[in-house]
Amino acid sequence: MTEKIMWELPLTTVSEANSSEHWTKSSKRHRQQQFFVRAMFHGLKQEIPVPCTITLTRLNSRALDDDNNVSAMKWIRDEISECIFPEKRKTFVTDKGKVRAVKGRADDDPRLHWEYAQEKSKTLGIRIEIEPYSAEIEPIEQLRVS
Repeated sequence: MTEKIMWELPLTTVSEANSSEHWTKSSKRHRQQQFFVRAMFHGLKQEIPVPCTITLTRLNSRALDDDNNVSAMKWIRDEISECIFPEKRKTFVTDKGKVRAVKGRADDDPRLHWEYAQEKSKTLGIRIEIEPYSAEIEPIEQLRVS
């Protein structure tokens, strides 16, 4: 049985839904979040259990409501799923010939069960917990439009 993986990272998270900052500031924060998550996965010696439950906990002195907490973790969630399923990583070539990554394609995998939480803390950061998912995963039902 694989044991639980837990990391705490000193990353700033803000509500992306209510943010009105300049795009360069948010882009720098997103790149920083993705860099630190990727660095943690590169240092990991054990295998990630799939299917698994991934709990993202926001550590901050001020709480967000539940939908803003989820939007604050969007870039972190995308990078975690890309690290677990690197085969789902896509790229494209720009008009100038640069190769760019397309993020956010792997986090919809039904083998990943996502949970979100918040804790009051004097230090800013996030906690990532990955543990084996023991329950059977039900297939995604098709939506019917009438």
